[in-house]
Formats: sequence, structure tokens, C-alpha cells
Amino acid sequence: MTLKTCLLVSDDPDDHQGFSEASNEISKGAVVLIILDSQKAIEFLKNTAQHFDFIFLDLSMHGIQINNFLEILRGEPRLRSIEIILYGDETELLKVEDAHGVTFFSKDYEYSELRDFLKEFI
Repeated sequence: MTLKTCLLVSDDPDDHQGFSEASNEISKGAVVLIILDSQKAIEFLKNTAQHFDFIFLDLSMHGIQINNFLEILRGEPRLRSIEIILYGDETELLKVEDAHGVTFFSKDYEYSELRDFLKEFI
């Protein structure tokens, strides 16, 4: 079994619970780290040696500067290979200036939809 690591950047406790449960249900070897703030997530990513297979980023999070976040990730050679999944509603996705290379997941989801979506990554 290949160990998959994910960084969940969200300030929503319901998302934390659903995401953790779905990840664990799919694979007991999945590692999920949750960071509540996008700026702290960037600082963590820049300063850690930990590799992440994907980042699940909440577009409705308070204070998020999504375009800055994506620009920083794309500008760091070590980080640009990480799969990025943005989730939110359609209007939040319109705020993303360059959605090239990112995947979108609607925040209006049922648990089973989240679990099925995560199977592609975990």
C-alpha cells in the first residue's frame, strides 16, 4: 500500500471531520494534515521537508487570497508538482484568475460524493 499525504487547508470543522472520515475509509494509510489558515499553510509548505501528494483548499475560508496562494505554490519548484483541489461554490471559482492545472470540487456535497471523489487521489 502506497502512503498518500494530503494537506487540507480549511477553517470549517465539518469539512475536517468529513474529509478525515472519508480518507480513513478509503485508505488506512492516508495521512491528512489540517491547517486552518491559507497564509500559515504557505509558510508551513515553504519550511517543511514533508512531501504532500495533494492539497485540498477551501475557497470559502475566511481571509483566503487564492490567487496569491496559487502563485506562491507555482513559483516554488519543490511545491509545483503537488496536485491542487479547490473546493467551494461556482462564484468562488470565478475569483481564481488562473485555474490551469487545478481540480475543482463543489462544496455543496454529500459525504458519499466526497468519498468517491477522494478515491481518485488516495
